[in-house]
Amino acid sequence: MTATAPPYAGSRSLLQLTPEGRWSFAAPLQDPLWQLACRSGRQRGLVEAWVEERIAEQVTLDAEPEQPADALAARLLRFKQASFTLLVEERFSRTKRQRDLLIYSLLRSRQRGRVEELALAIREGELEFAQAAIRWSEGPESGSGGRIGPIAPGVSHPDLNERLERAAEGDLIGPFPVGDMFVLLRLDTRITTRLTAELQAQIVEELYREWLDRQLDALLAGESIPPIEYLPE
Repeated sequence: MTATAPPYAGSRSLLQLTPEGRWSFAAPLQDPLWQLACRSGRQRGLVEAWVEERIAEQVTLDAEPEQPADALAARLLRFKQASFTLLVEERFSRTKRQRDLLIYSLLRSRQRGRVEELALAIREGELEFAQAAIRWSEGPESGSGGRIGPIAPGVSHPDLNERLERAAEGDLIGPFPVGDMFVLLRLDTRITTRLTAELQAQIVEELYREWLDRQLDALLAGESIPPIEYLPE
């Protein structure tokens, strides 16, 4: 059932249905609101507001909030949950390893030979990683014995991320070059992420943003998009 809702963003929606039943967008060149958005580089934000208004128009609430902004947020939340909740577990299983928190040890030096010697000594049990990092690492991690974390994998340098994602706890990785440094890593702990209610809400939002970005990209490129349907849970 389609519900009538007020124009939450205070704009005149220029999303039109084509004869094929798809949505299209034509830039309102004479509209002062659109002209202002063009001057400030905010066209995408304005089209996003129009799209979300059209989404909200399809959603009914058990109790209508007094403030229009609250009503928009509540309607969009219901749309997101109905449209993307069933996709959460698949996304989580595919990205779980990227969401785990890592604790790892890092040692870096511009002298490749030194790092190779230290790596051999650590592997042979002749030297503790923390001791080596305190004495020879040429970065701020030397103050903590090379220990870093817990942090999300994406926070580190891409070269580190790739190796840490594939590593098992206790693996000594390297040496390998990063910029003008040679790096030795050890994955100490992988803190497994669980699918909590909070994370589920986060993934729903991720899926919604990706979907919405695809719709905006198409509309701003002059393409039409399929009609957006709200199917209650």
